Amino acid sequence: MTTSVSTHDDGSTMPTAPVGSAETIRRVGKRAYLHHLDLIRATTFSLVIFVHCLTQTTDEFNNLPVNTTSLLLHFTRNTFFALTGFVLMYQNYDKADFSSTAFWRRRIKLVVFPYLIWSAIYWLVQQVWARGRVGELISDPIGGLREYGKLVAWGLSGFQMYFLFVMLQVYLLFPLILWLVRRTTGRHGLLLGASLAVQVAVTVIITYWTPTPSVAEYWWHHYATFVPYQFFILYGAVAAVHRDAIGRWLQGKGWWLCGALVATAALAVGVYLGGVWFGGQPVHDHDSAFFPWLLPFLVVAVTCLYAAAAHWGTTWREFTPRFARVVAFASNRSFGVFLAHVLVLYFVLKPQSGDRPWILATLGQPLGTIATYLLTIAGSLLLMEVLRRLPGSVYLTGRPRLPIHRATR
Repeated sequence: MTTSVSTHDDGSTMPTAPVGSAETIRRVGKRAYLHHLDLIRATTFSLVIFVHCLTQTTDEFNNLPVNTTSLLLHFTRNTFFALTGFVLMYQNYDKADFSSTAFWRRRIKLVVFPYLIWSAIYWLVQQVWARGRVGELISDPIGGLREYGKLVAWGLSGFQMYFLFVMLQVYLLFPLILWLVRRTTGRHGLLLGASLAVQVAVTVIITYWTPTPSVAEYWWHHYATFVPYQFFILYGAVAAVHRDAIGRWLQGKGWWLCGALVATAALAVGVYLGGVWFGGQPVHDHDSAFFPWLLPFLVVAVTCLYAAAAHWGTTWREFTPRFARVVAFASNRSFGVFLAHVLVLYFVLKPQSGDRPWILATLGQPLGTIATYLLTIAGSLLLMEVLRRLPGSVYLTGRPRLPIHRATR
């Protein structure tokens, strides 16, 4: 799920009205704007940035509480892809004149240009300038371009860039997904059941299969392909088709959802801790997001976040106008913030005191992590306010340029 799939601007001053299943929506063209998706988007991006700040300011490889927290917050990446499937299907399912080429022409540029530009930025800053390799790049620009090409090929220039690489795959595959969902009308339960079976098989293979040396070089890039996320993409796509029925079904089930969330979280954490304490498993595992026993929690967590956001959108949004404006603002800038936050985090932690970042040496923990998170959020938003007002904003942020307001009498 990602903000790049939404083409709507903030426009929070436009009137709202209840339509359909009592949802608070805004009319945007022929489609009703679903405000609760903004809350999902803003919440998810905020949590992703928190995880990155947490792991970069602590001993990620040996700290058990940090890895336990990261384990549960892996649900954010699956929420992204579910939201992507939901939004794309919501916007295109009923389009009789849907054209794959028109879709690709309109959508892919919103991801591919920011992907290439920000991949170059992260490569030049973190792997060339920070390592004192500017002279090497000047003397061998062809070699530098080859290095950049290898990073772009798998989304490796910044540790969050793989997400955009997967998003490009989702956009390329969406016409096929749309055809599949339309083709299986009336049998969407079977479609999701088959997809879930594939998801379980994929997670088991990732967790327990040791690839042969001949394929290991490519196998470890599995996280940068759509395959480990295919169920959540379809989960969101099917949910968009049945959103009204799902909204009715979710009503009054808050305690059931909370119970399921606690139970599945306990299962995931219990298996993880048992493996570390009694099974000899490492505290940190790069593939922890794909553990089979984490899958129930991921599904429930995505569902709970959608239910909470939908409840806010239908019940509380009109009574919380200031919060609604904050949500709309954050959602509108979330994709750009996601692109830039790792760069901002890098410079927040760059000043050193001895062998530690200055902010951590000065404030200690947990204040160091909290301050790092707040500075990263604030710096990323400030950078977005600048970039969104520059010519070519859509290529830098995936969003159209904002007007520059001038003081008038």
